[in-house]
Amino acid sequence: MKIGVITDIHNNVVALKAVLKKFEAEEVDGIICCGDMIGIGPYPEETVQMMRNIPNLLACVVGNHERYLTEGTEGMTLKQQMSDGEKAQHKWEHTQLSAESSAFLHSFKYEKQLEIDGKIIHIIHYAMNEANNYLHIRRNPELNEIETAFENIKADVILYGHVHNKSILKGSKYFINPGSVGCPGKDLTIARAGILTIDKEIDFSEIAVEYDVAKVIEKIDDLGYPDSHVVKRIFYGIEEA
Repeated sequence: MKIGVITDIHNNVVALKAVLKKFEAEEVDGIICCGDMIGIGPYPEETVQMMRNIPNLLACVVGNHERYLTEGTEGMTLKQQMSDGEKAQHKWEHTQLSAESSAFLHSFKYEKQLEIDGKIIHIIHYAMNEANNYLHIRRNPELNEIETAFENIKADVILYGHVHNKSILKGSKYFINPGSVGCPGKDLTIARAGILTIDKEIDFSEIAVEYDVAKVIEKIDDLGYPDSHVVKRIFYGIEEA
């Protein structure tokens, strides 16, 4: 079975469309999303509706950005410090979502397990403690660090996101973060994803798809939503003059 794996789309429907087109060409049997479908980018409603209408969507889990919608941004321990501009950005984004899209996002769980061809696949946004707060991010984790972070999960494969750069490690199990679909950072024109193949053995192949990032930046500028200049600098690598 071939499974398309995506995470951290972050309201970037242009990048998502490019990745889904690649999945279609590769004839994947199903698609898994590891959270943060929303947040940051300029296309909240369009992104959620595109995801809702994927016919072979196997599973989605909640990310911290979905939790800002479902649990609120005030007094959250998910993120210790959130600026007023960032809070305003989330509030703006949430007003752009239809009731249908909001209900879809509210339906996600923190984590999910699937059994596929005898292998247990665990889907989560990132390692959490008992209070469901995310552990300290390891951007380029060593195997022992990721083993420790996910030590309480029993599975053959752990699929996760949150950290936007990719990481594929094999120890007691596979630990796979395919990288962000929608926040390219220094890889300005690249949307990242992957294909997990399970056929007695487990294999994972990376995907890096080019897309029209200029269209996304233009949309951000047109909307001018709160903290959009910060979004462009941190998540798209664009320094304003």
